[in-house]
Amino acid sequence: MRGCGACSPRAGDAALVTLVRKDGRWEVLERAGWPANEREISRALFRLGEARRVEAKTDNPALHARLGVEDIAKPDAKGAELRFIGGGEPMALVVGSNHPVLGGSYARLAGDPQVWLLDEDLAPARDPAAWLDRRLADLPLARIERVRVSPAGGRAFSLVRRDGGFTLDGAVRASDAATATAGTAEQLALDDFAADDGTPAAVQTTVFESVDGVSLTVASWQDERGVWARLSVALDDDVALAWFAKADENADPPQQRLAALESQLAEWQEDFSGRRFLLPPHKAANLVKSRDEYLGAP
Repeated sequence: MRGCGACSPRAGDAALVTLVRKDGRWEVLERAGWPANEREISRALFRLGEARRVEAKTDNPALHARLGVEDIAKPDAKGAELRFIGGGEPMALVVGSNHPVLGGSYARLAGDPQVWLLDEDLAPARDPAAWLDRRLADLPLARIERVRVSPAGGRAFSLVRRDGGFTLDGAVRASDAATATAGTAEQLALDDFAADDGTPAAVQTTVFESVDGVSLTVASWQDERGVWARLSVALDDDVALAWFAKADENADPPQQRLAALESQLAEWQEDFSGRRFLLPPHKAANLVKSRDEYLGAP
């Protein structure tokens, strides 16, 4: 472990979010070591590094609660404490409310009663999901050839590429709704994830099939938080090699391209294994459409 930052809750002094730098990357400890969003961490550290003192405020602990910078061990504490460990002496910063007009945060070093108004908003996101690298998989729409949909209690159907779009079961005219669903696997992201508890896919299973032999299976269901999905990926090597063989002479050899694709899919499958994913609403909406919703859709 090369570095660690922890955000404590506003009360009780128990860590809400722990970001750990391990083997050259940041991970979210509360989400089983899932990769963290490196860009968000860089932004947060940049804001902290650029923060400047605007005005000295109270140094009376009895008044700290008014600014949200009281001791976070108190059961009614409103602020958060940022703890930084690694690369030097540990540091802890209590971040409280924001100035109602100027916008910067009230803050003080832990153990120091002096409160300062800073010129940056340093309030950290307290939900571990907010720090996750949200990328799950990416099958560009241009590579999708067919989408097979199997509702839990209904008739299976397919969305098939035709004239630059997708149609329901090979209909004559392409449908915007069908094309939107076929694009669901492009830059597929997560809103959160949890250990797979074996919940059956009570809505439907959707399989995205690409021209180069990749099939991404998404089994989805709903609860009070939204649409969850269990994912798996597979590859037909023969289809992949046949597709790569069509490339021009400047492309890498088919076997080399196959090896790179197999490596990518192995990484995805490792991420998918034993987990269920909460999907963003705009993506999830395409995974719960019934066949009737595509009939007559423009």
